[in-house]
Amino acid sequence: MRKRSWIWLFTLAMALIGSAVAQSEEAQPKKKEPSVKAYLLVGDVYYSSGEYDAAMIAFRRALEKEPNNVYALYGLGRTQLKMHQFTSAIENLKRAIAIDGSYAPLYVALAQAYTDRYLYAEDKAAAEEFLDQALLILDDARRVDPNYHPIYNQRGLVYQYKGDLDKAEAAFKRALELASDDPVVRYNLAQVYLSQGKLDEALDMLAQGVALDPSSAQLQLLYGKVLAVKGRLAEAEQALTRASELAPLNASTWLNLGQVHFLQKHYDKAIETLNKAVELDPLGYPEAYYYLGRAHLDAGHTDEARLNLTKAVKLAPDNADYHYWLAKALLAAGDTEGARTELERALELSPDHEQAKKALAGLK
Repeated sequence: MRKRSWIWLFTLAMALIGSAVAQSEEAQPKKKEPSVKAYLLVGDVYYSSGEYDAAMIAFRRALEKEPNNVYALYGLGRTQLKMHQFTSAIENLKRAIAIDGSYAPLYVALAQAYTDRYLYAEDKAAAEEFLDQALLILDDARRVDPNYHPIYNQRGLVYQYKGDLDKAEAAFKRALELASDDPVVRYNLAQVYLSQGKLDEALDMLAQGVALDPSSAQLQLLYGKVLAVKGRLAEAEQALTRASELAPLNASTWLNLGQVHFLQKHYDKAIETLNKAVELDPLGYPEAYYYLGRAHLDAGHTDEARLNLTKAVKLAPDNADYHYWLAKALLAAGDTEGARTELERALELSPDHEQAKKALAGLK
């Protein structure tokens, strides 16, 4: 999550390549290829900046010059993971371990590859063997370097996906013992606390993570969401506003900020913010249309409320609350029969929906 500044790395890489070429020109008129070291540095620069196609080219060039270069294999494997080329990544990382089994990051990357294969598998039950394989690899990593904290962070993630939250919590705590300043581990541990229903512990962990890395949109987003659940709306607004500044193309951030504005009864702000969410992802978040409808309804914009709540119902037809609030918007527009239909559907989906019961009884 903590973003590494890559501009100076890029400048250094270019300077290194230029130096290699200049030195070769002094020695002989024909230019020589940049060194393996230069290619590796350029690969790291591109990897850090998310330019994975370019990073792959750089690491492959390094391997052309030194086929058994462990760091080139490691860099290529990690880049292939980012591009979801899991089979190739696993092959290259295994090859690197065969060459040098004393480099702990190789094992962590290989365990991540198997973890990612599980995450992207359609049949999760059949793919759980990949998680077991990841744990075995992490056992090997721990024997190589028992104090390398990413081992325990990855182990925590694997246990989290397996549903063993106690073991996940223990693994993340061990990672923090070894690297107390790692905000990524704090984020992961907060996720476990949330799954365990420990809101206060999660909030405390996220506050520490944000203090360590205020530039992390992911941390700010989750911190803001938990603050909102705790009813600390002003602080939630501040965190989510920061998250939207850091990741302006993340629809989820705008959705959550819009929800907070709605809860604060700042309807104009809520409408503006939620509109950004649906512009970025028109089909991904039915709740964005739901809160847009609610905000328009409370602001007295009947037609807009009906339109947005209709969209929410179409995207999530099994949500009783959406049908109930669409009925409210239809009643405000004078469509009693349409409202009756929506209330009956809400009660079909949720027979104990007290608001829908009361509203339908009022119509009768």
